[in-house]
Amino acid sequence: MDVEEFRSKIKSNIKIFVEDKEYSIKEVVRFRLDDGSYYIKCFLNDGYVFADDANDNSYLLVREVKTEFKPPFPGKLDFDGKELNFLYEAHAIAEDVDGEEIFKKGDAERFWDFKADNYNYLSLGINDTTKERLDFFGRIIASSDVHF
Repeated sequence: MDVEEFRSKIKSNIKIFVEDKEYSIKEVVRFRLDDGSYYIKCFLNDGYVFADDANDNSYLLVREVKTEFKPPFPGKLDFDGKELNFLYEAHAIAEDVDGEEIFKKGDAERFWDFKADNYNYLSLGINDTTKERLDFFGRIIASSDVHF
C-alpha cells in the first residue's frame, strides 16, 4: 500500500498487516516537522512502532531499545553488530492524535536517524518536554508489504 493510501485510511483500533504479520493499532499520531511536512507514527501492540516515509514511499517497523549513544552523534554508528550511516536530524510536534494517549497532542521530539545497507534502521530521539530518550531499532518496510 502506498503512503498516500495508508494516510487516507489509517485510524486507531484497526488491524494492519506488515509482511503478513497482523498488528493492532493503539494510537495514530500525525507529527508536523519543522519544515512543514509531516509523517504518521502508529503505536502498535507488543511495543512496536510503525511510521510512514512519504519521500521513499516506504515504512519503518521498529521497537524501543536502550542505547548508550550521546549527542552529538557521529556520522556512523555500530549497533547490534550493524554499521549504520547517519541520514538526517529532524524535530517534530504531535499535531493530531487518535486512540490511546501514548503520545499527547503538542508533545515534540527531536531525532537523529541512521540506516544500514541491509535496511536496518536506528532512530535516536529525545522528548522535548521530559528529555526522555526515545530510541528505536528495526527495519525499513517496502510499501508492497503493508495492507489493511
